[in-house]
Amino acid sequence: MSTPLAICAPNLGTLSETFIRRHMEDLLPNQTIVLADTNSKPYSGHWTVDCPLLIKDKIEIRGLNLGLEDYLARRLAKRSNKESIEREIKRFLKTHNVQVILGEYLNYSFHYFEIAQELGIPYFAHAHGYDVSVVLHQKKWQKNYQKYQQAAGIITMNQISRQRLIDLGIDSDKIHVIPYGIKSPSEPIKRTEKETIRCLAVGRMVAKKAPIFLLEAFRQAALVLPNLQLDYIGAGELLPAVRQFIEALGLADQVTLHGGQPNDIVHQLMKEADIFIQHSILDQDSGDEEGLPVAILEAMGFTLPVVSTRHAGIPESVLEEETGFLVDEGDCQGMAQKIINLAQNHDLRIQMGLAGWQRAKECFSWELEKKRLLEVMNLTH
Repeated sequence: MSTPLAICAPNLGTLSETFIRRHMEDLLPNQTIVLADTNSKPYSGHWTVDCPLLIKDKIEIRGLNLGLEDYLARRLAKRSNKESIEREIKRFLKTHNVQVILGEYLNYSFHYFEIAQELGIPYFAHAHGYDVSVVLHQKKWQKNYQKYQQAAGIITMNQISRQRLIDLGIDSDKIHVIPYGIKSPSEPIKRTEKETIRCLAVGRMVAKKAPIFLLEAFRQAALVLPNLQLDYIGAGELLPAVRQFIEALGLADQVTLHGGQPNDIVHQLMKEADIFIQHSILDQDSGDEEGLPVAILEAMGFTLPVVSTRHAGIPESVLEEETGFLVDEGDCQGMAQKIINLAQNHDLRIQMGLAGWQRAKECFSWELEKKRLLEVMNLTH
């Protein structure tokens, strides 16, 4: 039995990681196995995959159910729990005769890289954002990342992270920039002019998404245009602060919080929206930042004009004055004005939305990402 591709990830079933789900389900259907550290709720476990699957923390939970040899070895204190788990992972990879491993996140999947080296399996590490911002500042991980010089390749989603890895000492020809791909409607969404203008925000409520800045920008715009409404999809550690902000500033009639939602609900609200907004920033405390926000790409695919920030990979997707507007990080007043400009001009919304849909089709389609990933990993035959 031969399975060409193994995909390793820290979590299985995270609502926000649609890009990893697409890799697992659609990159090489029926020829992929999946390894994940956990699939436990609340963060993970919201979806699964229909393929051979190994969950690392379930190995630990199973304890001694790893076979007689492992049982005896542990009883004799000759093998640690970690060694037994690694043995099971190797067994899983060998059983399926894996030819290539794709590791999601440079830091979280590093232990799979070490196993791949032992087994002689080509390994491609895929960066996503957190791992090439916060983690990249840590001495331990700088040293570990330099070992990726021995990997078959590194895949990242924007030019900024590529340069950071080059600055770390990794050869430039080993790093491949492949933007995330999305599945857009085959035809642009048609929107009629109406009295209520609906804004949409999608993203985890964490510091780098700056939900309070986003709400403040919306509040300022709504003072000028009371016909504005905001649908906000997302959950996270800042959700209580978001609720307090909405209550304190009397926004409950204009802002609807939907919590975390699956992709079909997100897409339905994108069809119903008029403007997409996202106020991403550098988290000054942790150094965390975006990679290339998939929600922005999907909004473009659903013919929405985008108002966002000049942050990380966002300017590589949103063309200023063409597919949307960008403002500096923290510029709530500037973002409010751009929302107002779009809300007051139906023709401009249609024009920018169509330009975004075309750009998403040409530059950020799943078909293009899939083709490039398979080529880089030599899995096209």
